[in-house]
Amino acid sequence: MTVDILLPKMGLTMEEGEITSWIKKVGDPIEKGEVLLTVQTDKAELEVEAPADGFLQKIVVAEGEVAEVGTLLGYIADVYTEGEEAEDAAEIPQIEARIEAVQEVGRQEEKREPLLPQGNRLRISPAARKLAIKNGVDAEQIKGSGPRGRIVISDVVAAAQAQEKDKREMTSASAAQTNSSKSGTKIPLTRMRKQIANRMVQSFMHVPQFQLKKEVNVSAIQQLRQTLLSIPSFASSAQVRPSINDFLIQATAQALKKCPRVNASFIEEAGAAHIMEWDQVNIGIAVAIDGGLVVPVIHNADQLSLIEICRKRMELTEKARNGSLSLDEQTGGTFTISNLATMGIDEFVAIVNPPETGIFAVGRVIDKPVWTGSEVQVNPMMSITASFDHRTIDGMEGAKFLQEFTSVLQADNWKLF
Repeated sequence: MTVDILLPKMGLTMEEGEITSWIKKVGDPIEKGEVLLTVQTDKAELEVEAPADGFLQKIVVAEGEVAEVGTLLGYIADVYTEGEEAEDAAEIPQIEARIEAVQEVGRQEEKREPLLPQGNRLRISPAARKLAIKNGVDAEQIKGSGPRGRIVISDVVAAAQAQEKDKREMTSASAAQTNSSKSGTKIPLTRMRKQIANRMVQSFMHVPQFQLKKEVNVSAIQQLRQTLLSIPSFASSAQVRPSINDFLIQATAQALKKCPRVNASFIEEAGAAHIMEWDQVNIGIAVAIDGGLVVPVIHNADQLSLIEICRKRMELTEKARNGSLSLDEQTGGTFTISNLATMGIDEFVAIVNPPETGIFAVGRVIDKPVWTGSEVQVNPMMSITASFDHRTIDGMEGAKFLQEFTSVLQADNWKLF
């Protein structure tokens, strides 16, 4: 008896991984739960454990190869047999079952799909006719391989594949002709870039998003930050340097506690959908690194003081930039903040990070004239653009959340220590 070693899904967004090292070799004894191999995902290097006791009979996916989640990586056997005898023996019943299933389909097709009358009418089974129409295949051009030249499903499948191949070749030739006067450098996608691309496409295509914009007066938090930085223990510390981001994180966390529907996810599973309001408030911080972007998560941010948030943010940011973030430090987020103020960006729109409901896009602080009701004052104003999943909340709920966030950010009621 053999047991399959499959690549497990070890994170919400994991779709594939590169086999970096097989710890066990073919023939080695194995205990259930023992580490078999390591896998590099777009976020971290992870360990795959043995699903059963036995011996490593065969490695299917070698080191350096990339495999999708659920891919067969190898086999564990009760007794190790050199060569592939054990594997072959295990596969024979499966192969026989597949052959029998195919033969049974053929027998059933013969019973329920009789030949059409001869003459000028086309000899094609009803199922093959439906398949040809669905795939835009001209059945008149197909040579049937069934009894008395009847066109069967396999003939239509082959014709559809040939037709698709012709289209690809024509498209490729057209693209080559169009680009014949251009030159450039082809840059292969890294796992991180590919993962970012896939997730953003999924978010853009499947999450109906709306945006709300608000300008916030940050004069109070700028003054408070300068006061904190003047404290000798902070002024001389490289580990605790409060930033505007820390105030944004605490204000967001407090607003989420008062607006639980925003601290939620729209979940679709088993053909049904529901909204899950999370008990924990976990704030993700978008951090740019070489070749891409990672989002470390500050867990239970609503329970942390400003200085605790500062320490955690600095720790996670450093780990993000040296590639040492753990999987737990990158998962479980319920809301994300993306800040491009240091790049001189006034304002921008961020794409929701599924399965979260919202994300803040933060621009730089700009001194602007503001009418206070009695006079014009020049205040430091920060642009906040919020993107929300319209499946989870509507515009009014998003506006209330943004109003609550602004109220917290502009109030003088911070939990500093």
